[in-house]
Amino acid sequence: MWQEWFKRKIEYCETETLAHFFFQNAYRIPEKTALEWYDFEKDCVTGVTYEQLFSDIVCLGTALYRKGLRRKTIALMGERSYEWVLLFLTLLCSNTIVLPLDPKLPADELKNRISFADTQVCFAEDGLSSDIEGIRLPGITLYRLSEVMDLLEEGRRYFLSAEVGREWIEDPICEKQMVMMIYTSGTGGKMKAAVIRQENFTLERFVWNGLKMQESKCLITLPLYHIAGIGDLRGTLLVGTTAYLSAGLRYLLKEYAYVKPKVGFMVPAQALLLYEVLSGKEKMEARALLGNHFSAIRATGAPLPQNIRDMFLAYDISVTSDYGMTETTGPVSVSMEKDGRIFSKEGSVGHILDCLEVRVDAPDENGRGEILISGQCVFDGYYKDQEETDSILIHGWLHTGDIGYIDEDRFLFIVGRKKNVVILPSGENVIPEEIEKLLYRIPEIEECLVYEKGEKIAAGIFCGDAVKREYLESEIDKINRSLPNYKRIGVIEFRTEPFPKTASGKIRRA
Repeated sequence: MWQEWFKRKIEYCETETLAHFFFQNAYRIPEKTALEWYDFEKDCVTGVTYEQLFSDIVCLGTALYRKGLRRKTIALMGERSYEWVLLFLTLLCSNTIVLPLDPKLPADELKNRISFADTQVCFAEDGLSSDIEGIRLPGITLYRLSEVMDLLEEGRRYFLSAEVGREWIEDPICEKQMVMMIYTSGTGGKMKAAVIRQENFTLERFVWNGLKMQESKCLITLPLYHIAGIGDLRGTLLVGTTAYLSAGLRYLLKEYAYVKPKVGFMVPAQALLLYEVLSGKEKMEARALLGNHFSAIRATGAPLPQNIRDMFLAYDISVTSDYGMTETTGPVSVSMEKDGRIFSKEGSVGHILDCLEVRVDAPDENGRGEILISGQCVFDGYYKDQEETDSILIHGWLHTGDIGYIDEDRFLFIVGRKKNVVILPSGENVIPEEIEKLLYRIPEIEECLVYEKGEKIAAGIFCGDAVKREYLESEIDKINRSLPNYKRIGVIEFRTEPFPKTASGKIRRA
C-alpha cells in the first residue's frame, strides 16, 4: 500500500526537492533502517525503517494540513528525538517554512526570533530553558512536541479513510520553494535569518556519495538547529543509509561502539572532548572505543590545532576540514575518499564540489583574494534585511568575506577573513588567522586571537593549565624570527579564561 503512495508523492515533487529523494529511497529500500535512537523507557536501541518513517511523515503531514498548517512558518524547539526529527522532516517535505531554534536560548531571545520571522505556529519541548509558557505570543498557535505522536495517529486515521486525507500527498513541492529560515551569526555577533530554498538542500548527496558513506551509519551528535547537524541528517537520508540520534555527550563512547561510524562530523569542542577521552590510550584500545571503523574527523566551524590533529593521526584517524556557510546550506568544498581513506590536501578545506562555481575576486600577487561562490547551493538572502542581502549577493555571486586561494586541482585554501585584516600605518596588510595558525603549533596554547593594538600586532593567549610565561614568550619569539618585521607580535596578552564564542564554537572577534 505505502509503496504506491510513496510513488504518488514522488510524482508531485520536482527533482531537486528533498521529498523527491527521500520518497525515492522509501520506495527503493523500504526495509532498510532509516533512524535509530536509544529508548530510555524500554532500555534498548530502537528504530524505524524507511517505509515506517515515511509512512509516518505522510500521516503527520496529513494531520498538519487538516489543522490548517499549510503555507505557515513553523518554529521548532527541542532536542534530538524521534518526535523532533519526524516533525522536522515532515515540514521539509511539505508546503511550509520551518524555523529550527536553539531551545537553550533565553525565552526573551526566542520570542524575538519567533516574532521577527513572522512565525504562526510553534512546537516546543517541555522541560527546556525555553519553557513553553515563557515563549507564548499573541496570535501564535503553540503545540508541545509531546503532541506530535497524537497528531500522527490522528493523521493516520484521516489518511487511511478512503474519502479524506489526500491533500498532503498531492500538494506539489517545487525546487524554488522557500522551505526553511535559519538564524546565523558571524563572529561579529549580529543575528540574521537566512532564507533557504528546496534546491539548496539537495546538494548534500554529492558530499555523502563522494565519501562513499552509503554503507556506513552516521552518528548525529551536532545540534539539529545548526546547519551542520541538519546536513548530517539530510545527507544520511538522501543517500539511503542509517542515522543514529545521539543521546548526548555522556553516552558518546557507548554510541561509537554500537554505531561503528566511519566518519565523524564535529565542531572543535566535540573533537577536543574526544581527544581528552582518548589521550594516553594505546592505539588498539582507542580504536576499539570508537567501534574499530572510525577513520576520519570532518571538522567544521574552525580548524583543530596541529598537536590534536597529530594525536588523532597516531590512532589512524585523519582530521580534515570542510568549508561552507549557513548561506551555502552546507559544504562548498569537502574531504574525499580514496583507497579507503578520507583525505584532503594539507592546509586545505577540501575539494570544491564539481557542481559549483568558485572563484577568487581581485587576487593579489600570491593569488589570494575574497572567495566568491555561485550555484545551486547559494541561499536566497536574509529575511527582511535587503541591505545585508545586497552586501553579500552581488550579480549572482555570494561574497563570502573569506580570503583564500584555489590550487590547480580545485582544492580550496582559506587564510583568513576579509574584515579581520589588520592594515598597519605602513600600509602593510596582516591576516590574523595566518599568525594564529603558527601560534597553535605551540602545544600549550589552547586558544589564541591576533588583533591590532596601539599600531602593533597583539596576541591574546589562553592556556588551560599553568604554563610559565617565560617559556611561551620564548616560543613566540621563535615564531617572530620567522616572520617579516611588520607581522611580528609586539604585544602578548595572557588570559585566565577562554574567549567568548559564537553558538557554533568560533571565537568572537568583537
